[in-house]
Amino acid sequence: MSFEVIPFAEGEARLDWLRLTEALEAGHRLPRAEVGDTFLYRGRDTLLTRSAWIDGLGLAVKSATIFPGNAALGRPTINGGVSLLSDDTGELEALVDFHLVTKWKTAGDSLLAARRLARKGARRILVVGAGTV
Repeated sequence: MSFEVIPFAEGEARLDWLRLTEALEAGHRLPRAEVGDTFLYRGRDTLLTRSAWIDGLGLAVKSATIFPGNAALGRPTINGGVSLLSDDTGELEALVDFHLVTKWKTAGDSLLAARRLARKGARRILVVGAGTV
């Protein structure tokens, strides 16, 4: 089995905000995802997994670790990855950098909402509270 690994810099170079919002909009027209969350704890550390399955499209499992003690080591406190799996076989198809998905999905949803709600002909948009953009 082989799968694609998409690191932050590579994904960042390949993504486009307008195409992303179009893809998100198309995704919202698909059947609603079945979603499940799991939290595991070890003291102050946390492992979060969010799994989603859209019938006909595929599965995604987002794993995130929150290690507050990493700050004292000069390391990121939140890390993780997103596994994309085949809807037909369940096989791993891609492993995507967590920070890439978090940045683009969070801001992309806000941008999609603004594009749909903004007056026609608007040329600028202000996005507040969408995380890292």
